[in-house]
Amino acid sequence: MSIGSELTAARERADLSIEQLSAATRIRPGLLLAMEADDFSRCGGNFYARGHIRAIARVVKADPAPLLASFDETHPAVEPDQHRREDRAKGKAPMLHPARPRWAVVLGAILVGLMGWGMIRLFTLPSDVEANASRSTPTASVTAPVVKPTVTKPPVKATTRPKPPVSKRVTVTLKAARDGSYVTLRNYDGLKLFQGLLGPGSTQTVSYPGTIRVSLGSVGNIAITINGKPVTPKAKRFTITPTGAVQKD
Repeated sequence: MSIGSELTAARERADLSIEQLSAATRIRPGLLLAMEADDFSRCGGNFYARGHIRAIARVVKADPAPLLASFDETHPAVEPDQHRREDRAKGKAPMLHPARPRWAVVLGAILVGLMGWGMIRLFTLPSDVEANASRSTPTASVTAPVVKPTVTKPPVKATTRPKPPVSKRVTVTLKAARDGSYVTLRNYDGLKLFQGLLGPGSTQTVSYPGTIRVSLGSVGNIAITINGKPVTPKAKRFTITPTGAVQKD
């Protein structure tokens, strides 16, 4: 039996509702329903989850030691990564940048060269023009237009890509009645598809192309429809196959 199931059984033996247990332990009803569904991620860490388990056990007059032992086995504490601390303590090695050329000096040399060439051309230009004028005579030039050949490209045929096959999807609709229930939907690998508290009259629909694992806080408060067909599960946890069949988890 899981920790959530043991908490639920202890609360029912104490003849307490979720609201009464919440008032006695000062724990939110939604968090209590999540813990009874074996979802301790909303507690804020293992330290707070262990404190909530002790508070619930004290109110329902149950022994907290077995519950805490089961919780420690399924939720081991994460040890700090010492390698990251050592890497942060090490200083960064100095980086050597290659020597860059002094562009100001290079540009200055280029400008001086251009100015010298301009001064030489300024003083020698008249004599060069007169010499060239006496040696050459103007000639008329005729430029014929160049006709470019036209190339006709063959029409490109449009290629049609085959459509990808449509995968079968399972559509699950959950409708809450009476006091509602806490619901968790996961895929086969444990990825959450939906998680939350369904209040009275609320509806949630999930469509997924694969196996869906369902966990309910209260089976009698949730009406389930799979691919448009109503289904009445007998357990709080069950699996829906891609064909829409219900299997016990």
